[in-house]
Amino acid sequence: MAKHPPVTACGDSPNCVSTADTREKFQLAPLYIANDSVTFSTIIAHIATMPRAEVVTSQDNYAHLRFTTKVLRFVDDVEVSLESNQLALRSASRIGYYDFGANRQRAEVIRQRLTDAELIKP
Repeated sequence: MAKHPPVTACGDSPNCVSTADTREKFQLAPLYIANDSVTFSTIIAHIATMPRAEVVTSQDNYAHLRFTTKVLRFVDDVEVSLESNQLALRSASRIGYYDFGANRQRAEVIRQRLTDAELIKP
């Protein structure tokens, strides 16, 4: 069984957001699992239904997904991990410096979809 790294904080370019980052412009609020019956695989399957999402790897309590932007076909990476009852999330662009808020917007859409599905707490 491969050991995956935890979801990390962002670097210095403003094309990333993460629950592991404490700096305001990069920080995402924590996500808490709704109840003990919610499984990590259900969460990842739900995220994978988003447009232009592809699961690269999902093993144990870690997943790496790839999102391709509609127009210019840029690739952004989303990492998700589960520790106890808290979901860690990181969304970052692979190239470029500024993403015009695309990664924050994606992270908030993920949060809303998981909340609406009652997989995480509001």
